[in-house]
Order: sequence, then C-alpha cells, then structure tokens
Amino acid sequence: METATRSRICAFALLLPAAMAGAGPLDGKSYIIELSSSQSSSGYGDYLLPPLASVLASVLAGSGMVAKYGPGPGAGADVVVNIVTHSDVGQWLLQGEDRQWICTFDVTVGISPESCMIPFGGTPVFGVRARLLTPNSDREDELVCLIKQAARTALAAYRPEGIFQTDGSDCLRK
Repeated sequence: METATRSRICAFALLLPAAMAGAGPLDGKSYIIELSSSQSSSGYGDYLLPPLASVLASVLAGSGMVAKYGPGPGAGADVVVNIVTHSDVGQWLLQGEDRQWICTFDVTVGISPESCMIPFGGTPVFGVRARLLTPNSDREDELVCLIKQAARTALAAYRPEGIFQTDGSDCLRK
C-alpha cells in the first residue's frame, strides 16, 4: 500500500521456509523495510538502512530465512519493519565541574502488519524504543548501535502490539 507521504524501500522481503513455520510468531512471515519519504529523500536512510538490514540478516539467517529482493506480483509482505528516530536539543545535567550537556536520542524499530497504515509519525503497531543519553548527538556509531539493539530486541520480543522501552546506555561511546 503506497501513499504520498511514505515510500517503501523494498530492500528485501524475508521468507521462512514452510518446513520451519510455527516455531515463533514471525516464522513463516515475509518482511519488507519501510522508510518514510523524508528519510529516503534526505539521505538519512543511508544511515538507517544498513544496520537494520544487517541485524535482520544475521538474526533471521539462523532461522533459515531467505532474502527476496524487490517488489513484484505476489511479493507483498506480511509485515513491515520501520525505523523512527527522535532526538531532543539537549539539557544541562549535573552541576559545577561535573556539568554536562546531554542529548536524548531515541530509535524505535517497529514491526507492523503490512495491511496497517503506519501513521505519518511512524508509530508502529509493535516496536522497541532504545533510548540513549549522550553528550554528542551526531555519533554515527551510537546511532548504529541503537538501531541494532532495538531491532534485535524487537525480533526477539515480538508481540502483536505495544511499544516497549530498552536502555540504550550500552551504546554510549566509551
């Protein structure tokens, strides 16, 4: 289902062989990754897509899933995986010499039924939000880590609905 405000990035759909169906709630399902049109047109998708695709490939490879590329007749996916990011402008924490400017960065990796119209804000039917407090909101390594953490957690803890939090402090630059 296409809209003017969203563009599907049919990077791949993942399918589980019928012989393994029934082992988990996502087994036997096909997947596509969806980025918003603004993520795609701004180039931000170039930062978001590789870590998400990497996690999907590594986590799902162990379950026997096979990548299927591109749209086509009958290629509709069962679920859509998306990424929603949010960051604030920061705030001062602590006092005196310990005072530090800290930004909050959130990454939500969502899994929604393909038939669901994900709203403009990108809120999925099910998702895991990884949150990090960081002194530098432009750290690509922290972003990659948060995406991977949220994606791994979402795949492992999938439920039909709900948005769950996970602590992203392990992603803080050491």
